Amino acid sequence: MGLWPSGLRFATPSDTASLSITFDSDYYSHVTFENSSLSAIPQTVFAKSSGVETFNASGCDIYELLPKTFRHAVDLKYLYLDNNRLRKTYGSMFLGARSLELLSLSKNQLESIDPQTFRGISYVQEIDFSGNLLRTLPDLFFAEKPKLKKLSLADNFLQELKKETFGEMTALQELDLSGNMLRTLVAGTFDGPWQLEQLLLQNNRLEVIEATAFEHLVKLRGLNLSNNNLKVLPATVFNSMGVLRELELQQNYLSHLDSATFEENLRLVMINLDNNTIATLQPALIQNLTDLQRFSIEYNQLQELDVQLFAHSTDLKRLWLTGNYLRHINPGTFDALEQLEDLYLAGNLLSTFEGGLFRNCSELKELDLGGNRIKRLVAGSLEGASKLQKLTIDKNEVTEIEEHFLDDTPLLDTFSAENNFIRNVPVGLFDKLTNLTTIILSDNQIKELAPGTFQGLESVINLHLNQNQLKHIDASLLNLTNLEYLDLSYNFIREFDETALEGVPNLVTLDLDSNRLDRIPPAINKTIKLDYLGLQRNRISRLEAGQFSQLTSLLTLNLDGNKIATMEQGCFRGLQSLTMLSFVNATPEYESLDLFNDLQNLTQLFLEETNYTGLNSVRLDSLQSLDILSLDTNSLIGVDPGFLSGLKTLTRISLKNSSIRFNASYFRSIPNLEYIAFTSNESIALDETFFAGAPSLQTVEIQDTLLESISVNAFRRLANLTELYIGPFKGELKDIFTGNEALKTLRMKQMNFTTLPDHFFWANRRLDTLTIDDNPNLCELKPAWFKHMAYLDYLDVSSNNISGLSVDLFDNTPVLHQLYLAENPLRVLDVDVFRKVGALTVLDLEDALLTDLPVGIFDGLFKLEELFLGNNELSNLQNGTFRELYSLRMLWLSNNSIEHVDPFLFSDMPRLKEISLADNRLTSLDDRLFAAQLALQNLHLSGNRLVAFDLTTMPYASTLIYLGLDTNQLRSVKITPALEFLTADDNQLSVVETSNSDYYRLATLSVQNNSFSSLESIYRFDRLQELNVTLNRIAVLDFTMIATKFPRLTVLNASVCAVESLGGTVNPYELKELQHLDLSNNTLTKEEMSKMGKMPRLKTLFSADNRIHGVLRLLDRLSKF
Repeated sequence: MGLWPSGLRFATPSDTASLSITFDSDYYSHVTFENSSLSAIPQTVFAKSSGVETFNASGCDIYELLPKTFRHAVDLKYLYLDNNRLRKTYGSMFLGARSLELLSLSKNQLESIDPQTFRGISYVQEIDFSGNLLRTLPDLFFAEKPKLKKLSLADNFLQELKKETFGEMTALQELDLSGNMLRTLVAGTFDGPWQLEQLLLQNNRLEVIEATAFEHLVKLRGLNLSNNNLKVLPATVFNSMGVLRELELQQNYLSHLDSATFEENLRLVMINLDNNTIATLQPALIQNLTDLQRFSIEYNQLQELDVQLFAHSTDLKRLWLTGNYLRHINPGTFDALEQLEDLYLAGNLLSTFEGGLFRNCSELKELDLGGNRIKRLVAGSLEGASKLQKLTIDKNEVTEIEEHFLDDTPLLDTFSAENNFIRNVPVGLFDKLTNLTTIILSDNQIKELAPGTFQGLESVINLHLNQNQLKHIDASLLNLTNLEYLDLSYNFIREFDETALEGVPNLVTLDLDSNRLDRIPPAINKTIKLDYLGLQRNRISRLEAGQFSQLTSLLTLNLDGNKIATMEQGCFRGLQSLTMLSFVNATPEYESLDLFNDLQNLTQLFLEETNYTGLNSVRLDSLQSLDILSLDTNSLIGVDPGFLSGLKTLTRISLKNSSIRFNASYFRSIPNLEYIAFTSNESIALDETFFAGAPSLQTVEIQDTLLESISVNAFRRLANLTELYIGPFKGELKDIFTGNEALKTLRMKQMNFTTLPDHFFWANRRLDTLTIDDNPNLCELKPAWFKHMAYLDYLDVSSNNISGLSVDLFDNTPVLHQLYLAENPLRVLDVDVFRKVGALTVLDLEDALLTDLPVGIFDGLFKLEELFLGNNELSNLQNGTFRELYSLRMLWLSNNSIEHVDPFLFSDMPRLKEISLADNRLTSLDDRLFAAQLALQNLHLSGNRLVAFDLTTMPYASTLIYLGLDTNQLRSVKITPALEFLTADDNQLSVVETSNSDYYRLATLSVQNNSFSSLESIYRFDRLQELNVTLNRIAVLDFTMIATKFPRLTVLNASVCAVESLGGTVNPYELKELQHLDLSNNTLTKEEMSKMGKMPRLKTLFSADNRIHGVLRLLDRLSKF
């Protein structure tokens, strides 16, 4: 049986030691103090003959284990001490617990371990040290543990493994070393644990694995080497692993695998090679792996598949090839895969999949072809895939579907062809699909669907037709008796036939968001099982009595963004089951104070921006089930302060952006309130009665509201308060948080204090998030404030006036992960200032007037992922500045004074994916500068003095996605096919050069204020979604070419381009996605503007300062909005 005395609070280890616990040793064998505050384990727990077998003190704030705590714990088998703050161990720490089998010390703050820690517990089988701060392990630390089977050292800071570390662990079966800083594995490392079956080494920094490092692991079944820095593998490195079943090598930098790599691993069932740079796979690599069932090589650089690659993989069931560069797959490639169930080919360059590609794939159940370049869906393409259940062809270029395309897949359950250019759906397309449950045709160009398109599809449950061009839904279309979900959002629907929904009697969800409805369609009353109705962003101006009278099952009604002006009494009649109502951004005139009387079960009500005032309001007291209420952005002037009284079930309320002076009267008698947020342009005083009516509050947000005064007892009675956001305040700040021991998150904005008492935060020992910002009077951070913040994870002291950081400032915050120091005049940093915060993942030092970074200042920050140094005065960064930032993914050095960068400055940061050197003084980049960044994705170089840039010659040419080159002196720029975003405004370019290719992934291009005279060099980028050519001189902007070359274009800016003509003829094509068009300040006539053709989704057209008359009539013809 168990004893669970949770929620106990004790101040010191001595207080805990005096705690007397008496219980029946014959009755209680499991004792749990979880989530109490004990400081140390009461010694009376393990009195003689206590019989305790399991002891759990997880999350108890234990920071010390008293000597002899376990001297009588002879029956103890399972000891859980995780999530505490132990910093060290000592010899014979667990002496007496001779029966101990499991010991968990995970997620403490252990920085060192005494070599004799485990003396006396020789029979332990499982030890967990994960999530600590260990950098080294004592020699032979795990010796004399003949029974140890499972060991976790994950998520520490181990940099090397000595040969002796695991030398005598002959029984070990599972070893977890993931999330450390290991860089090499040498021969002999794993000689001792020869019975090891599972070895986890992912998320380290491994660069070198010696060929014989694993030679004694003959029983290994699972090996994870993912997310390391491996570039090569010795051909024989896995040879000893004859029974290996699963091998994970994803997220490395492997470009080649020797054909003999898996030669001895005949039992392999799964191989993962995702996110490497492999360009070719030789059939010999996997030809002996006849047991292989799962093979994944997503996001590599494969351009073709050898037709014999899978010839011997007859047991293969799942194959992932997403995100490569496959243009064509030869018929016969998959012929041997008779057991294949899932095949993922998305994100390649396939233009067709005809020719009997799947003719032998009789067990295929899922096929994903999304994100390719397929234009036609041809009948017979799926021959052989007779058991296919899910087919995805999203985000291709499909314009045509042949009527019998799906005839070979009678068991199909889901068909998705979202984000294509489909205009028509053949009437017989789904005729043979009696098992079809989901049809997704979203984001196409469908204007109408012929009667009978969905005839006989009694199995269909979900139908997605959103983001098309449907205008009308008539009665003959929807005869789907089992349909439950219908999405018609983002069309142009003005009306429904009154009987349009009679054919869907089981409809549960109807989404009509963003159409052109000007009233509630009477047809919805035919759907009596409906529980969700989305009508937001239409043109409905009036809610009439009885309009929803038949929707007795409706749970959610969303009317946001309709500008509703009138709401009649009884307009919600019949909605007896409604639990959520929202009509945000409306300006209704309530015709009755009792408007909500029919909504007895309402639990959530959102009334933001509804002009709710004393003169235009509605009573809420009838909503006796209300749980969440939002009245943001309403003035509330004149509203009775007691308007919330009586809402006994209310737990969350938001009253932001109001115009009233809040006081205790507004929040009286709300006993269950847990969350409150309010802001006002009127100042308020927080006295001791302010929250008296809401004693259960857990979160309080009072930001951006001037506080006149704060009583020392304002928050004291809020024992459950965990989150508090306050400010601004100009008065004297007293000890206002002393009663809030549960507080975890605190933001103090514009509190304007000069300093605080040393003990100000000492009662808030659970704080994990602290923000003190926008305080110009704060010049110093006192180490004493953080003395008891052992759990602090996030610290933001940005935008103050802090001029220095003491070296001992962070001595007591060992698990700090995010530190924000931006916008403080720090000027100089001590080289050791960050030495005690080795767990940091984010460090922000922007706008801190820094002129120099001493070498070594970031040493030890092995897990730092984001470093912001922009807007300083740095000019000379020495080689070695970033030498130990092995995990860094993002580095921001923008807006400094850097003229030259050492070519090896970034050589120790192989994981860097984004770097900004914008707004400096660079004239060139050394070819060696980013040689170590083999996975660089985003590069910001705007605001420098570069005259040429050739991406094709860079080591990161194949991985770069974003390139910023604004405001340089560029006369030439050459990009790669893989680039997706290029901005090169304010240069001297006349063309965009590219390497020869039949595909380009560029989606956004901005070349504003350059020297372009035509779009000729841009037409090749057929995936463009946003194009900005403002401030060039382009006399002819051919809209026929634009429509045909850029079918996905959503934004086109061509202002001030001296455009005279839009082409030779009226554009016969539709720019179906275009939403924003700027042709202002050109010389276009009305006749030229008429050549644009149709743009059904156009929302904004700027054409001022042209020679046009009748612009409004023209816009109405071009757009449906």
